[in-house]
Amino acid sequence: MIQETEIHTMNIGYIGLGNMGGALARRLQLQHPLRVYDRDMASVQRLVERGAVRADSLADLTASCDVIVLCLPTSEHVRSVLLGPDGIAATAKPGTLIIDQTSGDPTITRAIAVELGRKGIEMVDAPVSGGPSGADAGTIAIMVGAEPAQFERVGPLLRAISPNVFHAGGIGCGHVVKLANNLLSAGTRLMTLEAMALAVKNGVEGEKALAIMMASGGRNFWMEKYMADYILTGKLKAAFALGLLHKDVRLACQLGQDSAMPMLFGNLAKDFYQMALNEYSFDSPVNVVALTMDRIAGSRVVPDGYSIN
Repeated sequence: MIQETEIHTMNIGYIGLGNMGGALARRLQLQHPLRVYDRDMASVQRLVERGAVRADSLADLTASCDVIVLCLPTSEHVRSVLLGPDGIAATAKPGTLIIDQTSGDPTITRAIAVELGRKGIEMVDAPVSGGPSGADAGTIAIMVGAEPAQFERVGPLLRAISPNVFHAGGIGCGHVVKLANNLLSAGTRLMTLEAMALAVKNGVEGEKALAIMMASGGRNFWMEKYMADYILTGKLKAAFALGLLHKDVRLACQLGQDSAMPMLFGNLAKDFYQMALNEYSFDSPVNVVALTMDRIAGSRVVPDGYSIN
C-alpha cells in the first residue's frame, strides 16, 4: 500500500481539461504538481498559468508520469487514448496507474482494464458527481471502482480533490453507480419540470408554485439548486451539455437491458432527452430541456427573453 508521503513523490499527469476535467485538475493541482495534456491549448494554458507543466503529446506525458488521470467525453475516447496506435499503453511502463474520471460505460471500462493488465498497467475508474462548482469547492463525490488494495493506493490522491471518496466495488463499479446516479438526476429534473409546467399552465405563478413545493413533499435537490436561479430567470446556461446527459441515460438503460432489467422510467427519460436533442444541439446546455417541456405542455415556466449562452 502506498502511503501519503509516497503519493507526493509520484509524477502525475492529467488528460482532458474540459469543464469537468479542468476543474478536477485545478483542485488536484493545489496539492500535487501536474503534467497536463489536451487538444485544446487554451485549456492547457489555463493550467500552465497555475503552475502545471504542458505535455506536448500523449507519449511525452506518459514517459514522465507514474499516475495518469483522464476525464474525457466518453469511454470510446478513453479507449482511443489508452489503446489506440499512439495511445498510452504503447509507451507506458509497467506499474503505471490509470485513473479514469470519465462518466463512462462500465462494460468498456472493464474490457480496457483487462487489455491494460496484460501490459502490466493498472486501471481504476473514479467518476464524479457535483459538477465543476463541486470540484472547485472540494465537495464533489468521487465513486471508485477498484480492488481493495487499489482503493487504498488511490484514496490519498483522490482525497486531494475531495474528502467525499467512496469505494463502489471492483473495476467498473464506479461507472455503474455514476450511471445510476445520473439516471436518477435526469428523471428528477424532468418530473420537476413537468410538475412546474402543470402548476403554471393551470394558473399558479412559477415563483409561488416553487415556494410551495419547496416547503412540501416534492422538494428535491434539482429543484433547490436550479429552478429559481436558472429556469425561472431564463438564464439557461449550464456547464453540462445536453448530449452528455443523454449519453449517460442511454448507457444506464443499456446496462439495464444487458442485465435483464426493465427500465420503464429510464427509457421514458431517455426518449425525452432525445426529443430535446432533436430540437437543440449536443453541446446545448442541459437546461434547454425546460424549453422542450414548455413546448409540449403549452406552458410558460421559462420566461420570454431567455438565454442559453
